Amino acid sequence: MEGDSVLDRKGQGNFVESLLRQFKYKREDFRVIGSFGGFTSLIDMGTFALSFNTDNVGTKIMIAEDIGKLDTIGIDCIAMCVNDAITAGSEPIAMVDYIQLRNADPEMARQIGNGLNVGAQIANVTLVGGETAIVPDLVNHVDLAGAAVGIVQKSQIINGEGISDGDIVFALQSSGLHSNGFTSVRSAIKKAGLVYDDTFPGDSKKTYEVLLEPTRIYVREVLDIMNIVNIKGMANITGGGVRNIVRMKDMAYVLDNPFEPQNVFNRIQEFGGYSMQQMFETFNMGMGFVIVIDEESKVDFMNAMRGRVPVREIGHVEKGIGISIPKYEVSFQGYY
Repeated sequence: MEGDSVLDRKGQGNFVESLLRQFKYKREDFRVIGSFGGFTSLIDMGTFALSFNTDNVGTKIMIAEDIGKLDTIGIDCIAMCVNDAITAGSEPIAMVDYIQLRNADPEMARQIGNGLNVGAQIANVTLVGGETAIVPDLVNHVDLAGAAVGIVQKSQIINGEGISDGDIVFALQSSGLHSNGFTSVRSAIKKAGLVYDDTFPGDSKKTYEVLLEPTRIYVREVLDIMNIVNIKGMANITGGGVRNIVRMKDMAYVLDNPFEPQNVFNRIQEFGGYSMQQMFETFNMGMGFVIVIDEESKVDFMNAMRGRVPVREIGHVEKGIGISIPKYEVSFQGYY
């Protein structure tokens, strides 16, 4: 889900709850591991489990359409799916895509396909198929979605249950906006009177280059670190912003040393007139992926991450519930 602050999150939660209440039928020859609400769904296959999850690029794709540059949104599509899969310790192995559009444009297909291929290479997954729907009566824009399948030994599943008082919270830095909150982004850009070809304020890049920076894919780093460190929980910071952290386990997460948000977040806040509370519940604010470990694993974790993706110890876990970011006087009680 795109997860904009302009949306009624309580209403969104009620919608999801009402939808899930209708899912009553279950096959009897296999079982689901865990419950609804995680970043990925797990199916028990005996000694191992399969992970399933799906997502789309959201309204970020409208900016790509406006400037005729669709060669990076495929990376976003892959990233949104595989970054969810790895939160359970699952290795994503295959994906399918779904493209919905008004008309068949070969150049558009080339660009989208190129991005999907680059994303698949970064994540080390195979694109095994997909679907293209030409539906001019239904859509005015391109919609790109994907679904990923992964695999994990049941003994290696990470579900957050072991998170406890005193554990350390680390963040892997984002590459920028990633792929959520773009209804708010586009509104802010419009209010500022910026043109996508303009140089983005405070940056040497053009506005469209900053906004379309592809979502960082964390698959290889996370899978490697799993073999070295006892990871207790992981969260992909997408729709809902830092609220995603409480989806690991109901505890109190004190983020007293967050990454400094990149320039793009500061400018979007300025242009859109958003509060810091709205920013943290909509965007990753520089923290693209969160990992919780115990104090004893800290040195091994930092050594293993050195020279890869920028990482920072952003806080710790306490007894209680919710998320607090003292530096910005921001706090949340739950996901919705």
